Amino acid sequence: MRPELRARLAELGASDDDLDRAEREGWLPVLAIDRTIMPGDQHLSLNDISATTGIDVVLLRRLWRALGFPDVPVDFQVFTERDVRAAQRLMGRALADDLETEELVRQVQAVSAAMARVASVEADAIGDVMQRLLREGRPVDEVAELLADALRWDDLSELIDYEHRLQLRAAIWRSSTLQALPDTPIGVGFADLAGYTKVTEHFAPDEIGALIARWEERAYDTVTRCGAQVVKTIGDEVMFAGLPASVVDAALALRDVVADDPLLLPVRVGVAAGPVLRRHGDVYGPVVNLASRLTEIAPPGVVVAAGEFRAELAEAPIRFTPMGTRRLRSIGSIEVFALDKTD
Repeated sequence: MRPELRARLAELGASDDDLDRAEREGWLPVLAIDRTIMPGDQHLSLNDISATTGIDVVLLRRLWRALGFPDVPVDFQVFTERDVRAAQRLMGRALADDLETEELVRQVQAVSAAMARVASVEADAIGDVMQRLLREGRPVDEVAELLADALRWDDLSELIDYEHRLQLRAAIWRSSTLQALPDTPIGVGFADLAGYTKVTEHFAPDEIGALIARWEERAYDTVTRCGAQVVKTIGDEVMFAGLPASVVDAALALRDVVADDPLLLPVRVGVAAGPVLRRHGDVYGPVVNLASRLTEIAPPGVVVAAGEFRAELAEAPIRFTPMGTRRLRSIGSIEVFALDKTD
């Protein structure tokens, strides 16, 4: 290992044992990234943090699990001063907002789940660069230095802060609108790739990843363009919400976009509308269950809705074609229709 790299990582908090083992076992680039992202001397335990902050160890463990990490022994010195500051700020915010412990834990879980997805995207990009450099035959310590230099953490942090502000502003407007008009019906849609399980049964992992990535990119772009919002993705399924007319526009646009893409499977979509509860970035209520069940019975390339959706789209140029009465799992028998644009 180059002496300058060893000195750099030691200054960032890597111990001699960490450095020797990383060099010996070939994960020096990972250690360089780790220390660049989270610098600091890991000399504190949960007991130490509790003594410094006054936060009970039991609560600290709950918050650590809420972040998505397993318990560590209370006397293991794996934390830094950064962890102490984070705990103090978190509890300070909780006190200022008068949050109960259970609500605080739920908020931490929700935010951590969202950040885990962001971090996965970043980790995939870093991993791709690392593997490319190693395949080129670059020395391991050179790769470690290149990756540490390329992180440009200040730029990344500023971009994440910018996106967070944009999303928070939009979320506040959505929440305020719903509170001002509590009876306003909200449209909810589910879309998934028909035959996904059977088609991908013999796909290699990278082929499945490419298919899902392409589908998600098309879904996010199309739903947003139509004025709705992607709530979440679950495997090959995308959930979206918005004003009923925007949700139907997005559903029909998704069907058409996928039909024009030879690399994707046909999409099937179910839509419904009614009162919903928005909580921690998700949407809840009977209407969500209805939209999901309608998706299960939708033929490939078809957007399906229940009859009551007619009232929400009275002014929209949408044609309802009867599909008969169908029995929906956990709901019962209802009359369903295929939706399309009028000629």
